[in-house]
Amino acid sequence: MNFAAHPTSQSGTALMPEQAAQKAHTTIVADFTRSIPPMPPIFRARLCSSLSDLASDPNLDMHVRTSVSGGRQFDREAGLKWLAPRLGDKVLADRMTITNGTQSAMLLLLEALVGQNGLLLTEALSWGAVREVARRAHVKIRGLPIDDDGIIPDAFETACRDLRPKALYCNPTDQNPTTAVMPEMRRRQIAAIARHYGLAIIEDDALGRHHPDAPAPIASIAPDITWYVMGLTKCIAQGLRLAYIVGPSLADTQQVMGPASRLSFWAPNPLTTAIATRWIIDGTAEEICTAIRHESSKREELASSVLSEADLVSKPGAMHVWLRLSPAKDRHQLTASLKHKGVAVRPAELFAVDDTPVPNAVRLSLSSPLERSQVEHGLQIIATALQI
Repeated sequence: MNFAAHPTSQSGTALMPEQAAQKAHTTIVADFTRSIPPMPPIFRARLCSSLSDLASDPNLDMHVRTSVSGGRQFDREAGLKWLAPRLGDKVLADRMTITNGTQSAMLLLLEALVGQNGLLLTEALSWGAVREVARRAHVKIRGLPIDDDGIIPDAFETACRDLRPKALYCNPTDQNPTTAVMPEMRRRQIAAIARHYGLAIIEDDALGRHHPDAPAPIASIAPDITWYVMGLTKCIAQGLRLAYIVGPSLADTQQVMGPASRLSFWAPNPLTTAIATRWIIDGTAEEICTAIRHESSKREELASSVLSEADLVSKPGAMHVWLRLSPAKDRHQLTASLKHKGVAVRPAELFAVDDTPVPNAVRLSLSSPLERSQVEHGLQIIATALQI
């Protein structure tokens, strides 16, 4: 579920920004709300080729006759190859689980690691879906204070001592929505605190592949307590709907995933998995990811240039940027004003995990528009609205 305050139709169905704009007779200029990767020119040709190859497979029908909970052995091995630039090449396939996306991965982990009425800690501003996933898992959630480097260690330790949480969910690399990249020393501090208080860490490295120079994941620092999750939504395509989980050990993985093995809702789609595995092995996945990273870099450079006088927080190659506003420019008024001009953005409260007050800021997902020219036009409208 998205937390964007989309208008609804008469039937009560939520409308995406472009649909809402059409109903309001507003011309869409740029939808900066959805954090999905830009579509590289090579994508369609690679997809058509792979689908054609699959169609000629004499065993194609057997691909969809059934699905395998956690994925087949060679699919998990391909997944580990994809994660190797971040985790290294020493992880065993038995620790790998494949799910049909990060949300289903999170639901499984929250139910198993936190449990009903247990407490989950996370950044005060976080991935928009985490609050709803926690609610569906009947898990309580509490936000932690953050700064430009992510979670503040002292605040994390205080929460561990006073609140007795079960787990920490965090997004240390290009954090959503603030773009913070947690330094290595702080990652080690967070890992040490979690280990001291017996917390499991759920590390979402959704954008890790787009930041090859980022510090190593917490899962590399503290593999004994960390559950590492990387979906393909940001680095390949949202529609592939696939995510890889690496557990601390074979025993931990079996303990968490075993009870859900008879449930098929989280099992990876076999055709999707076949495409992902094929692309990882033949290099297509790397080619697509590189193209997305290149385009993201161009768009981030564009935002930094057009909004050079604004309080813009971003990282080179980031798919989204964080625009901090002055007290004189209310985020709700700005969001409404931009909407009438055909530009959609998301204010800070849509990323709040609890009722703690949020900063006066908005997130711009530069990756949403199909064309870079749309990004530039939308940024120019925002710059004018900020009067800079």
